[in-house]
Amino acid sequence: MTKTNSNSGRHFFQFWPTALFILCLLLFYFCQTKMDLSYQRELVEGGQWWRLLSGQLVHNNSAHLFSNIVALILCRVLFLAVLSERAFVVSILLCSLITGGLIYFLLQHYDYYLGVSAALYGVLVAGSLHLIVGRHYWGGVLLLVVMAKLLRDYFYPAVLVSVSDRIGVPVAVEAHFIGVLAGVLLAVGQCIVILIRPATLPPK
Repeated sequence: MTKTNSNSGRHFFQFWPTALFILCLLLFYFCQTKMDLSYQRELVEGGQWWRLLSGQLVHNNSAHLFSNIVALILCRVLFLAVLSERAFVVSILLCSLITGGLIYFLLQHYDYYLGVSAALYGVLVAGSLHLIVGRHYWGGVLLLVVMAKLLRDYFYPAVLVSVSDRIGVPVAVEAHFIGVLAGVLLAVGQCIVILIRPATLPPK
């Protein structure tokens, strides 16, 4: 094996956390065919709080799953400059958990929900804010594109009919807005941690 091939393999291997998360989505999809792991308000109120997270990780059908996997990979590519592998996967998990909690408290008419798309919107927003803070100002353009798409989906729901038919469930636009809120909360929290951390370090 040449040195170039070795370096390429090592470079590819660094993405194992994202690959592992995708594998988890696939496993959750197959588990969903045996046992419903979706967010269901009645069951959450009955004590099954884990559905706040699991509901974000399961999908209705293969089209639903693979469209979100493609979106996830696109997110990873977009934020290579500002998010490490660990930070990216942790961001997805935190956005998923925050989104589940916010859906429970803010979308009380949502009795049922599944899919990682809302959490991915959160990652898109959090990542865009990181780009802006890091002086990659095209992150502002990305943020505007995300918000424009959400507003189009909300005010012109007819454009989502074909998507709903393909994934087998209505597109949960309100949940996507909740995902955006989760992303903002995550980005603010991360900025606070960054500001506090230097103050906690011992003096040299």
